[in-house]
Amino acid sequence: MLLIYNLIFPILFLLYLPYYLLHIYRRGGLTADYWQRFGFFGSPCKTRLRALRQPVWIHAVSVGETVAAITFIKAWLKRHPQEEMVFSCGTATGFATAAQKLPPQVVRIYCPIDLFWATRQALRLIRPRMLVIFEVEIWPNLVLQAARRGCRVVLVNGRMSDRSSHGYARWKFLFRPIFQAFSCLCVQTPEDASRLERVMGADERIKVCGTMKFDQVPDAPSSAKDSELERCFGPGPRVLLVAGSTHPGEEALICDCFQTLKKDFPELRLILVPRHQERAAEVEELLRIRGLTWQLLRPISGQQATSPSPAEVLLVNTTGELMNFYAAGDIAYVGKSLAGQSGGHNMIEPAIFGKAIIYGPEVQNFRAVAALFREEQASIELADESEMLPQLRRLLAEPEARAKLGRRARELVDKYRGCIEQTLDCLAAL
Repeated sequence: MLLIYNLIFPILFLLYLPYYLLHIYRRGGLTADYWQRFGFFGSPCKTRLRALRQPVWIHAVSVGETVAAITFIKAWLKRHPQEEMVFSCGTATGFATAAQKLPPQVVRIYCPIDLFWATRQALRLIRPRMLVIFEVEIWPNLVLQAARRGCRVVLVNGRMSDRSSHGYARWKFLFRPIFQAFSCLCVQTPEDASRLERVMGADERIKVCGTMKFDQVPDAPSSAKDSELERCFGPGPRVLLVAGSTHPGEEALICDCFQTLKKDFPELRLILVPRHQERAAEVEELLRIRGLTWQLLRPISGQQATSPSPAEVLLVNTTGELMNFYAAGDIAYVGKSLAGQSGGHNMIEPAIFGKAIIYGPEVQNFRAVAALFREEQASIELADESEMLPQLRRLLAEPEARAKLGRRARELVDKYRGCIEQTLDCLAAL
C-alpha cells in the first residue's frame, strides 16, 4: 500500500502544484528555507543537523500548533537541559513564529512534503531517536519511514474529528498500519480516544492527557504593548476590544458593532488581528469604506501613514503577536466562529489572561474546550450574528460582569492545566 501511495501521491501533487504555488505566494513571508519542504537543505542547515546526536524531532503544522509545541519544548528542556532537539512546521507563519520564540539551541526547519525522497532526506540528516507529532499530522511516509529506522514515533495533543474518524475507519486496511507504527498516542479527550479506537481497536498505547493549550504561558506582560497602543490610540483611558484570528466576514461584523457602540462608549477602541496577515490590505479597504481611522502595527516601508494618531482601530499585520494583544485587551472575540466561518480558534488564549471572551457557535475544532467553558459559564457563546451587538453592549456597560467573566475564564485555565507534564511522563516511559 505504501508503494501505491508513493506512486500516486507525486502525480496528485503535481496536479495540485499550480494552486499550491499560488497559495504560498499569496501568503508571503517565504525565504530560501522553504526549499526544505521539497527535501533541499542548504549547507549551513545540513552541517547543524549532522552535528546533532540522536535528537528529538518535534513537528507541528501552523501557528496554533507551533505555539503549543514551543511551550512543550520549553517544558522538556526544563527537565532535560542538554537535550538536542529539532523543530519543524509546514507554514511560513509557523516558521516565523518559531524564529521569534524557540529556544536558541533548537534547530528550526520546514518539514518536507510527504514525498518519499524528501522525507528520507530529512530523516537521514536528522537521525532522530524520537519523532513527536502534534495534533493531527498523520503522513504515511513520515510516520512509517521514521518507525522503520527504529525511531519512536509519538502523537501528542492529539485530536480527531468524527468525520476523520469515520474516514479512517472506512479505510482501516490502509490507515491502521500507520497508526500501529506509533509507540504512544496522547490525545486530548476520551472522545478522541474512542474515535482513534475505531481505527486501532482498544490499545494501551492510547493515553488521554488533556489539551496543552491550557498550559500555554504568555510571552510578555500586558504592559508590553503599551507604547504601541499609545502610538495608535493616544494617551488617556480606553477599553480595548480585541478581535483575534478573524476571517472574511467577521471583520465587517465587528466593525459594524464597533461603530454603533462607540457612540455610547467613546473610550472604546478596536484591535483587529486577522488570522492571515496577507489579508491586511483587504481589511484596510473595509475600514476605509466604513470611514474608520486606523493604524497598521507595522507600517509598510515607503507607504504614507494611513491616518494620524490617535486612531480608532489598530490593524495587526504581523504574525505571532496575538497572545500579547489579548493580554492588553479587555474583551476578546475569538474568530472563525461567525459570519459564515466555521471551525473556531483557540478561546483558551485570552482566558489565560482572565479576559471576557465571546465567540460564535461554529467551534467544531474546539468542541471539548467550548463545552468546558459552557459548563463553567466562563465565556459567552453567541447563537448567531444578531447577538454580537447586545452582548458587547452589556459587557461594556457592566464592568463588574466583564471582570467576573474573565475571572471564571482564568479559573478554568488553572483547573485544567497539567497536560504537558502528563505527556512528558508518558514519553519518559518510552
